[in-house]
Amino acid sequence: MKGVLYVSHGSRIKEATEEAISFIETVKEKVDVSLQEICFLELAEPTIHQGMHKLIEKGATEISVIPVLLLSAGHYFKDIPEVLNEIKVKHPDVVFTYGQPLGVQPRLTNIINDRLKETHVFPHSDAKLLV
Repeated sequence: MKGVLYVSHGSRIKEATEEAISFIETVKEKVDVSLQEICFLELAEPTIHQGMHKLIEKGATEISVIPVLLLSAGHYFKDIPEVLNEIKVKHPDVVFTYGQPLGVQPRLTNIINDRLKETHVFPHSDAKLLV
């Protein structure tokens, strides 16, 4: 049985965590998989271990891990894989796939451009933007 685990960063700020959950809930509605869980890397619960445990407990034998992260950085390359490796040892019968972060793509850069326009402050033509 297929499952999806959405891994968001997490925050100490309750409203930020709630916003992440709300966003992922809208995504879940568009994904035709019955077993879906949300978890967090740090600063919020459930943890990756807890989210995985729920999916496996519900019968997931194939789990797609989706990092709900903007860029490929330390969490993507190190932290999440370390936890997945720990879980793989305990559940060798479960097949895991690991997705890509959102990444830089035209849709996101267009949104950033829209947000900049909303501020009515425009960067110089030679400016670089780091998100």
